[in-house]
Amino acid sequence: MTRSLLATAVALSLAPSAAAAQDDYAALQKRVQETARKLTDAFVFLGGGSGVLISADGWFLTNHHVIAGLGGKAPDKTRITLADGKGYSAKMVCTDAVGDIALLKIETEEAREFNHVEFGDSDKLECGQYVIAVGNPFNLAGPTANRRWYPSVSLGIVSALHRYQQQYSDCIQTDAAVNPGNSGGPLVTLDGKLIGINGRIATRYGNRVNSGVGYAIPSNQIKNFLEEMKRGGIDGKIYHGMVKGLDIAGSHQDGRGALVSGVRQSSPAARAGFKEGDLIVGVNQYAITSGYRFLGVVGTYPMEREIAIKVKRGEESVEIKVRLDRSEGVDIMGRPTRPGGAYLGVILEDKADGAEVTHVAPDSPAEKAGLQLADLIVKVDGAKVLTRETILERVRLRKSGDHLKLTVKRGDEELELDVTLGKKD
Repeated sequence: MTRSLLATAVALSLAPSAAAAQDDYAALQKRVQETARKLTDAFVFLGGGSGVLISADGWFLTNHHVIAGLGGKAPDKTRITLADGKGYSAKMVCTDAVGDIALLKIETEEAREFNHVEFGDSDKLECGQYVIAVGNPFNLAGPTANRRWYPSVSLGIVSALHRYQQQYSDCIQTDAAVNPGNSGGPLVTLDGKLIGINGRIATRYGNRVNSGVGYAIPSNQIKNFLEEMKRGGIDGKIYHGMVKGLDIAGSHQDGRGALVSGVRQSSPAARAGFKEGDLIVGVNQYAITSGYRFLGVVGTYPMEREIAIKVKRGEESVEIKVRLDRSEGVDIMGRPTRPGGAYLGVILEDKADGAEVTHVAPDSPAEKAGLQLADLIVKVDGAKVLTRETILERVRLRKSGDHLKLTVKRGDEELELDVTLGKKD
């Protein structure tokens, strides 16, 4: 066969597959366009962020940090704009400072059914699955010639599931472009089902722009809180659950479970029947592979919810039912959730040799003391930092005005910082 005939034969053999690929791309594009149009009509524009309608009668979700801002207190009412250019007043109904979710309801006397999205099942997501993020990055949107507003739409995939990122205890990781202003906007499947609310991005070197690593609060976690939030929670707030008195080992157990390293005497954990050395292997329908996975799953339930925890105790398998106590964590801006508690003002991420600062709240005690993004805290009051809990536990035990001595690695430098703790409003 001559070279020209060979080239023709190869081209003909590739033609059907190339045509099929083009058809696949066209089908994907059409699907994204159709979903984007539906999402635009359900999108909510809020000052510095985004939101999404979840019912025909005007309920919508956004992030706590969007509606509360740096002051940490959500206003009773706020102004919003929909894609058709109409503005409305919205009432704050309930906020979840730890889970970073806020629920509001549009106030209107006009007879109108609002376009909205339906919840999907975030437990059915798979890595590599296409997802769409909708938001208002950098506040780019504004009225067009036809007076409509258009949010930004980005296509990506589910990069990972069940990421433990402190307050985002069981989040979805995506590479769909998410930037400041996308916070509170929806993450949806190609068929337009809501499977998450976008809220955080991983940043490096102080650059608050898309790094290809965005985090969303999963829809199933939101559904665990939603009905109570609609009832207003406790004075407009909702709280996450925890098993008090249960100490979990920080070390990995080779994917076998979460090791109970201690049970405090007379604590709820002790009364429920936990014993030191128990290996937690399941919570409700979820398999537990590590201490972080245990904390992550428990963090998706509200206080007072009863959960079933499966443990291995030697050769025996035991199921322990426990009603969750109120979590004493910190909110998304690094503030304690207990009113009047001491306030440091950072969000921390565990590293092999300490706790890395991933956020410093403006005008916080941490900022005033000189803590910076990417600082690695290796000691607190002279004690080695094993996990971020080493630091948070010290803060929880202190009161406003107390001092905290931090040893920090910043590049090749090692610094000693003295922090005067503040007070949560």
